[in-house]
Amino acid sequence: MRTTTHILAWSLALAALGAAPAMLQATTSTPARAAETTTQAFRQAEKPVRGSVTVRRDGDRTLLVFSDDFRTSESAPDLKVAVSPSPTPLADSRPPAYPLKAGSYTVLAPLKSASGAQTYVVPASVDLSRQGSVLIWCEQFNATMAWAPLHG
Repeated sequence: MRTTTHILAWSLALAALGAAPAMLQATTSTPARAAETTTQAFRQAEKPVRGSVTVRRDGDRTLLVFSDDFRTSESAPDLKVAVSPSPTPLADSRPPAYPLKAGSYTVLAPLKSASGAQTYVVPASVDLSRQGSVLIWCEQFNATMAWAPLHG
């Protein structure tokens, strides 16, 4: 105990003089880079679509990253990004609108733009491992523009 007290006192004295010993120097680590987990192409539902979505981990956040070439209908109002537990979310719906059944999806955010790269943070309350697909959905008319599976 006495030795520990002396080492601590010596370390504090050196630190006060600006000469912290190596064992007390703060270490820094390079932050973990975002890890890509999966990329899937969007599939057409009501409207033609291009591009893909990538699920990435960035520290403790999960992101949905739409590709630079993403494009969906610019004329559709009230577009949302949603997830569904089903890997085939439109299996029980019919064209032309491909409506979603209440309770079969979770809205993550309004779609930022009908085209181009964009990123969405998945709320911590949404477990993507329990989700099967991501959707571009018109809430106003309950019409699915496009979807992509989340897992290969």
